[in-house]
Amino acid sequence: MLRAAVVGCGRIGSRMAQDPLLAGDVFTHSEAYVRCDDTELVALCDTDPRRLREAGSRWAVNALFGDAGEMSRTVAPDIVSICTPTDTHASIVETLLESPQRPRVILCEKPLASSVEEGERVVGLAQAKGVVLATIFMRRYAGNFAALRAMLASGELGTVQAVSGWYIGGTLHNGSHWFDMLRYLVGEAQWVESYDALGESGNDPTLDLVIGLEGGRLATLRAADSRRFTVFEMDILTSEGRVQISDSGHRIALYKAVRSGRYTGYVELQQLERDLGDRRDLMLHAVEDAVAALASGRPPLSSGKDGLAALRIAEAALRSRGTRVPVDAG
Repeated sequence: MLRAAVVGCGRIGSRMAQDPLLAGDVFTHSEAYVRCDDTELVALCDTDPRRLREAGSRWAVNALFGDAGEMSRTVAPDIVSICTPTDTHASIVETLLESPQRPRVILCEKPLASSVEEGERVVGLAQAKGVVLATIFMRRYAGNFAALRAMLASGELGTVQAVSGWYIGGTLHNGSHWFDMLRYLVGEAQWVESYDALGESGNDPTLDLVIGLEGGRLATLRAADSRRFTVFEMDILTSEGRVQISDSGHRIALYKAVRSGRYTGYVELQQLERDLGDRRDLMLHAVEDAVAALASGRPPLSSGKDGLAALRIAEAALRSRGTRVPVDAG
């Protein structure tokens, strides 16, 4: 039984478990540790005392801390989740890795760090210390995405021609999810060119992107206004069909190219009736995968290196902002 702790008791760390619309779906790190047969939630950490007490009461945890270093020294958990704001991720990972009682596994919410430099540092340090480091890109743990990846790899829909999509919420913050999904399903990005159509303020604007992929293929990602509604989509056009991922990945529509029944000599796309599975209990699956990775010595399904690769794409996009010059994303 691995002793687990959560740093950051906000939405993804704890509070979303209170949402009645998510009842029965394990979506938070705290609930995942409580539900996993191989883990026991023994400590919580947050700089907000009220939020910390609330989470402690909800999960019946008495070991409550305001500092991750103190928590590590006092409780010495085996596995720790980091669910704090992006600009704190790298420093907390480093604090845990440098602790005399460092954990054996760290699960860090995306993005792994605020910059490629920070990401390279924490990935290298985790490797040197022999600690399993996972970046939480939740769709990697979804049954429907695993089935889709296998389907694309099988060649049933031919080869990928191009990719497009929509997103909101920052090139680094939410864009990193899309970049990882692109890598997971299609392949590596080679360069990025960005356009700032929305003109958002701050250090992480939501940019419009053109991404160069292996084999000369292109992916385009369009930025939407988050004040209107939430959108996160990907459309993969293949040589023999199409995949439309919508509703943040809850819906995946598949199409196959067939001879037209309406126009002689034409080939059209016809929707396939196929159930790829669901995308429930993602955080529970993430914890289970991390435990299995530790036991077997294999990398986690969503590793620190995967987090670093998505970070490279995001940073290249931000560097290209305003220049309209492609930037290397490798």
